[in-house]
Amino acid sequence: MTLMKTALAGLAMLLMTGCASRAQIDVPVVQPVQTQAYEHKAFFPDIYYSQPEANLFSGAAQQAMQPLGNVRLSHVCSPAMTNFDQLLREQLPSTSSITHDARAGDYRLQVEIMAHENRGPVYLDYLMAINLPMNLLTFGIANEDFDIIADFNVEYRLYDKDEKLLFSKDYTVRDSVPHQAGNFDIGNRIFLPAQNMMTKYLLLTMNDFFNNASRPLPATGT
Repeated sequence: MTLMKTALAGLAMLLMTGCASRAQIDVPVVQPVQTQAYEHKAFFPDIYYSQPEANLFSGAAQQAMQPLGNVRLSHVCSPAMTNFDQLLREQLPSTSSITHDARAGDYRLQVEIMAHENRGPVYLDYLMAINLPMNLLTFGIANEDFDIIADFNVEYRLYDKDEKLLFSKDYTVRDSVPHQAGNFDIGNRIFLPAQNMMTKYLLLTMNDFFNNASRPLPATGT
């Protein structure tokens, strides 16, 4: 009888936890910007990053922009930001190329990403008010509730070989999506939806930037 009660209690707790409602973040497929100005040209990506200093209280000072290679990135943002070349590659004609030699570039794409939270531009926000009572009720086997939050600015500037600024545009990204992690979501799996959100917004903002940058300037009157 005791064994039966234990089994029923365990089954009841499993039913209470249920299947995890994982966030579904679809990474968009963008179309390369087809313009003769980018054909057979080399692009030099020049990427910088900043976030607030670690602080338990509000009002932490914003760190200075640093080259991306000097920054230790979170698990959420690292894949998209360290694979920036691939995201840039998706924006450009097939005849273009990417170089890491500034002198060899026909264009320099300067990117400044500013996170508004010291957890990064996209992060998992643990919902303590929901998770704590549920974990107490289910002896720690309940699914964990989070919000995936995107909160950052990204500015793109395109320069020619002579360092003339051709076009610039700034984007503010703010989004929040509920996400539930299950007991078997270990390792990178728990971060995957948030990683996809970071990739999504870099792709969308960059694609919009290149589409706008490729349009001819409106004629001005004399």
